[in-house]
Amino acid sequence: MTVAAIASLVGGIVIGFVGQRSRMCFVGGIRDWILVRDTFLLKGLVAFGLVAWIAFPLSSLVGGAPVGEFGRPDMTALFLTAAGGLGVGYVSVLANGCPFRQHVLAAQGAGSSFVYLAGFFSGAIVFHTIASPAILTILP
Repeated sequence: MTVAAIASLVGGIVIGFVGQRSRMCFVGGIRDWILVRDTFLLKGLVAFGLVAWIAFPLSSLVGGAPVGEFGRPDMTALFLTAAGGLGVGYVSVLANGCPFRQHVLAAQGAGSSFVYLAGFFSGAIVFHTIASPAILTILP
């Protein structure tokens, strides 16, 4: 095994353990805050944002691409990204949790989470094989 594979495995185990213990769910946190003003799950989203705000600039100092080097994306890419994110968010709210939470629940043996993830990954395959090429032929 390569170093990258071992690092990915260790990172996945750590993130999975922390996610399972903290019950972190971005979509559920926003949903609970809007519906019943419960901020318990929202703390994970805030912590994630703070860590990302600190980690991304630090990672550019350590090595790799500086923040902002890749240029500004065009409006079409921004629109499609926002539309896809809203679609995933809407379906996730209907499924009672975000994709990260569904992965954690599936690892704990929840059958409904396996079905959600099967649909999630099938949708990704369909999008990349059928929808994405069709969209690219329409766009300039």
